[in-house]
Amino acid sequence: MPRGNRPKPSTKLISEQILKEIKSFRPLRLFINKQKRKGNVDNPFTLRVKFCQLPPDKQARYLQKSVDKYIQLLDENDIDEHVQTECKLFDYLLIKSEQKKYFQSINAPTKPPGTAVPYYTQLVKQENDDDDSEPAWKSLSVNEKQNYKKMRKEAKTEYLAQVRNFANDLPERLRTDYLLFVEQSPNKRQSIDTSYVNNHDDTITSRSIRQRRKSLTSLPDSLQPTIPINDSQQKLTKAQLHALHKCMPNILYYETNISDKDKPTFTKAMTQNAYMKSIFNQLDENEKLKYILKSIKKWNEFLEFNPNIIENQIATLHLLLYKNEDIILYFTSIGLPQRPPINSYLLYNQEKEETGSQQSWTDLSQIQRTEYSQQLIELKNQYYEKLVEFVDQNLPSDYIRYEFFRNVKYAVKDYELASKSEIIDKTTGRFKLIESHLQKMIKTNDMNQFNQIKQKLLSTQLTNEQKHLVEELTQLLYKYIQ
Repeated sequence: MPRGNRPKPSTKLISEQILKEIKSFRPLRLFINKQKRKGNVDNPFTLRVKFCQLPPDKQARYLQKSVDKYIQLLDENDIDEHVQTECKLFDYLLIKSEQKKYFQSINAPTKPPGTAVPYYTQLVKQENDDDDSEPAWKSLSVNEKQNYKKMRKEAKTEYLAQVRNFANDLPERLRTDYLLFVEQSPNKRQSIDTSYVNNHDDTITSRSIRQRRKSLTSLPDSLQPTIPINDSQQKLTKAQLHALHKCMPNILYYETNISDKDKPTFTKAMTQNAYMKSIFNQLDENEKLKYILKSIKKWNEFLEFNPNIIENQIATLHLLLYKNEDIILYFTSIGLPQRPPINSYLLYNQEKEETGSQQSWTDLSQIQRTEYSQQLIELKNQYYEKLVEFVDQNLPSDYIRYEFFRNVKYAVKDYELASKSEIIDKTTGRFKLIESHLQKMIKTNDMNQFNQIKQKLLSTQLTNEQKHLVEELTQLLYKYIQ
């Protein structure tokens, strides 16, 4: 069994003696001690190999013994729950792979596949007793595929409900550890919609706290300013930060739906926040959105009460919605169009995943590839048109536009390309949203005035040649403005 990286709990909250006892309860240690009592003289490395070769049910017994001794130790020494979670004692007892095996052995809910294709394959194999002769996904009709997509979404919702119910049935000492395990599992990261990753390129990576707090827009090389973006030097006061903290959706959900008797006691705010986030992240997308919209409503009230934030363009949205996918979810709910793939190859792969086709891009003819290229051009044109309309009509103020361009990757590049107006000063790196929209308004007013003059001119008695010259001047003006 792999060793993995174990945490090093702080001895300020728990004694070295307790840590030493927990270490003696690790499953491999229990196995080695038992073998020594039986007179086995093999070295520890050989015994470790033998332990890894045990059948899963026997390994599960040692995992259960380890957890039982761990819970007994915590109860006998009256170790507070906040010490247990803040010191990550469960991670010190079992590494992540062992935790996964343990929770599987006690029938923890199984996460459904991330997309409809493997979900459908799994269902059919179960119905046919693992027979591989099931009909291919691509042979299904559009309605049949939609049914399976709906079933997979319902299965995911059911899984999240099962997680909550399963956690409630666990011993109190294990409840928080299990929720944190589900939140940190690789499957949780893989559950993000692949179309979202392809379209927004927001891969989840570990970043420093300093970088995450800045929440700067990641600009493409072509739009990198010569001077780094210099945000307003003014920052939120402690009182403002505290007021904004109360508006976060995970806190609204925690305070509304978790009873006081079920709330653990924490001494560190960081650990409490991690716990609240882990519970909130178990919700399905619709439930999340409901609390995100409540959070946005309180955020708007907060901004009205603190006008200096808007005047000085102090960014706050990334402090309210700490996950970028939550920010995307909010803007999508108010009309943000879905970004198309960056090339025809990715467009084909996206369609291939939905249809379950086994044909690769290299198998397509040149005519078929050209068709995907034309389809992508149409999708991009529609996207650019909808993006400009979304920014100009759906975002109510320059401050909200400022937050949108800061937090949504590629929004700056796409909007500048679609509207032919620069919103970032390349010399200072500052957003110039107001100037950009004033220029657009001036152009619009000029065009309206020109059209009025043109109509008056055409209503007079002109020769065909003169009318033709008016149309040529009109085309020239449009070309100049664009």
